Amino acid sequence: MDHLIGTIVNEYQFIKLIGTGSMAAVYLIQDMTSQIYYVAKVYTCIGSDIRCHNEAIILEKLSHPNIIIIRRNQQQLKVKGDKGQMDCLILEYLEKGDLFEFIDKSGQFEQNLCRFYFKQLVQVVDFVHGKGLVHRNLKLESVLLDRKFNLKLCNFSCAQYSNKYKDGKLKTKVGTENYQAPEVLYGAVYNGIKADVFSLGVILFIMYKGQPPFIKANQQDALFNLIIQENYKQFWEIHSQKNIEFPFDFKELFLGMINPNPEKRFNMEEIKNSKFYGGVTLNIQDVYEEMLKREKFILKV
Repeated sequence: MDHLIGTIVNEYQFIKLIGTGSMAAVYLIQDMTSQIYYVAKVYTCIGSDIRCHNEAIILEKLSHPNIIIIRRNQQQLKVKGDKGQMDCLILEYLEKGDLFEFIDKSGQFEQNLCRFYFKQLVQVVDFVHGKGLVHRNLKLESVLLDRKFNLKLCNFSCAQYSNKYKDGKLKTKVGTENYQAPEVLYGAVYNGIKADVFSLGVILFIMYKGQPPFIKANQQDALFNLIIQENYKQFWEIHSQKNIEFPFDFKELFLGMINPNPEKRFNMEEIKNSKFYGGVTLNIQDVYEEMLKREKFILKV
């Protein structure tokens, strides 16, 4: 895909590759007329035309300040590649990157900063659910930041209507293993909203500790097996090393969100009514200053 760098396709010049995933490569591009920067999400997976069309249609329907914006006057672009045509979306450029990079390079978030971003994320996911859709690939890499460090949810290529089937269950195994609910991981039919809640729980934990709670949500994973066995005491003892303390309100919310039984797992209202969710957050100016400090630290490393 490096052959795209430096080329001009329609009115866009491909500047550099800024990210790759299992489904697509993401490039920084520039509109040669307006000089505005965008990103081009060039699909590289099997069935790329379907994934691209699906994401374009969904993004056109979702207008929210915390959702990435698709360029409406050209939502799809055909790029000539070595193996024919490749499908591509033109999206807004969010220069601050994703939450994964901030946590990976500058460490976990203190409680009030963690709560700020968790609230933003829950609110936007709840909005998506309210439109009859489920995301199905919630992860830190799907959470981008704008220039003021506000959250922007992206990566809707796996999104689907929650009522696609009469029984309200979905069947396609999609998403990222580290964040997948056990019912999705095992390939069973599942409730998309409850699967999204599980992924939100994993994100919450990583923001708070800087490390994942477990690798995979199955019995072979020793840490998740402690949750299956309801051996919470040992689970928290293992994770409470390095002077990291988990308050009761956090534990209650996290365990409710990653319950192995989707029928007993928290719904979105229970999340919003939890004590941890209702706690104090940083204000937007304090968030900006803290994230700017972290950004400067990352650039020095």
